[in-house]
Amino acid sequence: MPGDRRLAASPVARPRAAARALARPRRPLAALAWLWRGWVLAALAALAGCAQLGLARDPFPPVIFVHGRGDSAASWQTMIWRFESNGWPRQRLFAIDVPYPPANGDGAAAQAGRASAADPMQVVSDEVDRILARTRTDRAVVVGSSSDGYVVRSAVKSGAAAKAALHAALVESVRGHYVPRSPFNDTRTFERTWQFAAGATPRRLAIVAESSPVLGGRIEQPATRRPLAGARVEVYEVVPGTGERLGAPLYAGTTGTDGRWGPMAARSDAPYEFVLAAPGFAVTHVYRSAFPRSSDIVDLQPVRLTGAERAAGSVVIMSRPRGDFDLRHDHLSLDGAALPGVSPGAIGVSASTLLLPPGPVRTVIAECNGERIAVRSWPAAQNQAVIAELHY
Repeated sequence: MPGDRRLAASPVARPRAAARALARPRRPLAALAWLWRGWVLAALAALAGCAQLGLARDPFPPVIFVHGRGDSAASWQTMIWRFESNGWPRQRLFAIDVPYPPANGDGAAAQAGRASAADPMQVVSDEVDRILARTRTDRAVVVGSSSDGYVVRSAVKSGAAAKAALHAALVESVRGHYVPRSPFNDTRTFERTWQFAAGATPRRLAIVAESSPVLGGRIEQPATRRPLAGARVEVYEVVPGTGERLGAPLYAGTTGTDGRWGPMAARSDAPYEFVLAAPGFAVTHVYRSAFPRSSDIVDLQPVRLTGAERAAGSVVIMSRPRGDFDLRHDHLSLDGAALPGVSPGAIGVSASTLLLPPGPVRTVIAECNGERIAVRSWPAAQNQAVIAELHY
């Protein structure tokens, strides 16, 4: 890496007191750690002033999105779509997967700067280097999320990524001031992130649909989110109101060691059913609403059924992996009723499981704030599970 990539203050960060105030969390991080899924978004922008970055020559530096603990690169899907919809080139947008927890089982190692082969801080630094080489540039914008933003902050300040980082700023959402209930999808989160990257207000907040999206992604092991090899993947277009299949699978394949599936030509107005079959797991039917734009981070996970669940007629899970359920603000229903296991004021609940009695396969509707997904009640006795996975 060139030797002139040094940490410098952006003009917007002067005086130093202002920079320290910007970078300092408004509340102690430890007090917010348990609220990270719904309450905290830390955006760390490796960004200098226009003259220092040479933005006149490169108005679209690479933007590198780093997820937090328990998430994956797929967390940034709608954020990336909004960047693209505002003119940021797709080839300059990167969402990376970081191993959590670290190999030594202790996140404090990364915080203290002690790197290991699977240390998230080192992974971020290595990925920044790789992306800079791929894009043939020496500057990037790095955005991190959740209470694990210290990993990105540490990589930018003291890791190898510091060679590419001239300015790091911390933006934090706090209940009562700025509350994205689905932080990765919230338009206010996008607006602030875009302002860090572009230095201006975005032209639009809506996602602009493409005529012919192409989809792909990873099949992941639950909990570890490591790639799952040997998983059979089939994708079907389904009827929007019923979830019934429209013909043969549009895609069928088996994952290799990288867990990747795809690519698959899609339609921006068509919902899909993803069928995952892997040894040791239930055959998992994941229903998603239409994909307005291309994405290579459509990451999915199979599930396991308990003995009690297999005794039910059908197991239908309503999942919001990029945000929690909040009965005080969200409009939610599953099969026309309240979500099982979700109570007012609940914190960190992002999935609800409905156990249906035995009976014929039928349509079940999952609704969340206008997003409506129709699924089919596949029989649990045949070790099949159903997930209505929400985009927004």
